Amino acid sequence: MNIQIQETSPTRRTITVTVPAADVAKSEQDVAKEFAREAKLPGFRPGKAPEAMVRARYGANIAAESRQRVLSEGYEKVRADDRLKIFSLVSANRDETAAGKDAILRFEVDVLPDFKTPDWKSIKVEAKVEAVTDADVTTQLDQIRAQRATFDKTEAPAGKSDYVRLSYTATIGGKPLAEVAPEAGLLAQADATWEEAGAEGDLALVPAIAKALVGLKAGDTAKVDQVFAADHAQEALRGKTAQYAVSVLEVRSRKLPELDDAFIQSVAAKDKADLLDQVRKGLEGQRRSQAEAKRREEAIERLLKGVDFPLPESAIDREAYDLFMEYANLRVRGGATPESLEKDRDTIMADARKAASTRVRTQVVLARIASEEKLTLSQQELGQAVVRAAYATRTAPEKIAKDREQLMLIQRDALLNKALDHILAGGAPAAETEKQG
Repeated sequence: MNIQIQETSPTRRTITVTVPAADVAKSEQDVAKEFAREAKLPGFRPGKAPEAMVRARYGANIAAESRQRVLSEGYEKVRADDRLKIFSLVSANRDETAAGKDAILRFEVDVLPDFKTPDWKSIKVEAKVEAVTDADVTTQLDQIRAQRATFDKTEAPAGKSDYVRLSYTATIGGKPLAEVAPEAGLLAQADATWEEAGAEGDLALVPAIAKALVGLKAGDTAKVDQVFAADHAQEALRGKTAQYAVSVLEVRSRKLPELDDAFIQSVAAKDKADLLDQVRKGLEGQRRSQAEAKRREEAIERLLKGVDFPLPESAIDREAYDLFMEYANLRVRGGATPESLEKDRDTIMADARKAASTRVRTQVVLARIASEEKLTLSQQELGQAVVRAAYATRTAPEKIAKDREQLMLIQRDALLNKALDHILAGGAPAAETEKQG
């Protein structure tokens, strides 16, 4: 088997593999025999039908399987070639050749760039866990109670966090907002909708309206101005000021449940002390997780500082696509339309490719460290990674285990995380790290 390698870019190689005709014939013969062993033809027991009849019945299947096998075996030879450090396979094809001739295979691969491994042993990052105060516990407990709140109709003015049914219309410079931005939807008008009085951030569709609702009662009207951000999802609204005419139709007062025995039992606590302890421990767990996430981010930032090398294009393309979809979905949830997304496609993709470059660079550096440190995953570690992925995606672990591509990604990410753990532990083995902890 002859392998020729051509450099097409610093991280891409075009490879031509010539498989001798004798090897091609042997592979085809092996496939045919396998089909013959399993074939079920009328009048013959499984595996007893003449090969000629098997070929007549399954000729196309045998040819396809043989073709794929030669391609796969050729790629395994390429992967084993010491001249290459393959990062990913971009494409694989086989030239059309006459029967009895050598097979010509063509592969395009991205290779790992050559770079100096950064001095990761000098990286020391401590997790900074913020202490949980009594005030934090009280706030969290109020949020739990708020999830079980009731809302009673009232004639009194709306207080913060009460729910208000209202209608509104908007204009910009005296022109209906619906005409200025035809795709604005509920930003332009609503005949009857519910809003939380005093809501902030993402909870408020129109923040100026949410703020103005506090103190209004059923039958009241108000006029408010809303200034849209310069980077608003709706291009036609960017930097514009809209005037909203608001009419309050109904107010429902929020009532939190009392912190009594019934409530305590409903949240599976023994008593008030146990409830407070559960809330505190939950907050402490959250803050430890947040601190560890920040610690890992800082370690990666230090690891990549001053590290620069060309990156495999296929990896950037794949990561950029995934990130683009994430960014696009976030914008859709923020009110963006397919049309506005298409207009901003280049900007979104540029941001995605920038983030993808950082992500891929991280993967390459951690993979190098994992290789140099001879880090591997045990079956238990891989199983745990599969279970975590299954939980995150709400997919049965058995289904993930059968998806070869997804399993490989999970395995890769688990190994990279292990490499980062190794860095944070200063290179100490896992067992030694546990003793130190």
